[in-house]
Amino acid sequence: MDPRVRKTRQTIAVLAWLIAGFAIGCGGGPAADTKSAGPTVADGLTNLKGLYTQAAQGAMTLPKSLAEFTAVEPFFPVAGPFVLGGQIDCDWGAGLKSTADAATHRLAFEKRAADEGGWVLLQDGTIREVTADEFRSLLKATP
Repeated sequence: MDPRVRKTRQTIAVLAWLIAGFAIGCGGGPAADTKSAGPTVADGLTNLKGLYTQAAQGAMTLPKSLAEFTAVEPFFPVAGPFVLGGQIDCDWGAGLKSTADAATHRLAFEKRAADEGGWVLLQDGTIREVTADEFRSLLKATP
């Protein structure tokens, strides 16, 4: 495939995800009695899931390291600061899977999850909060 065509397809896919993310995020303001806070780790994992979804669809290449992630980080403005700042860690090189045991494999996770519990993105695409014991029972995602 011509590299220019591939780059154009990647750009279109990223823009579509960003537009969809903004549309979902613009569903109204916070209630009058709640404080507006910045993005959470769960928000970062949700944004990062978009990267894995695009890679599964062939729209972009799956990063195999943190260094490779830095090249696509600008397209994931919520996940980027959490990953680059060390709050989210990833099992690089692995992607989403639809196998029966994918829900027992961690793909990306809040760094503190091993000690205190926290948020995880599982290899089946599920994002959930787990205890430290639950986290320790999860397996590392495999390619």
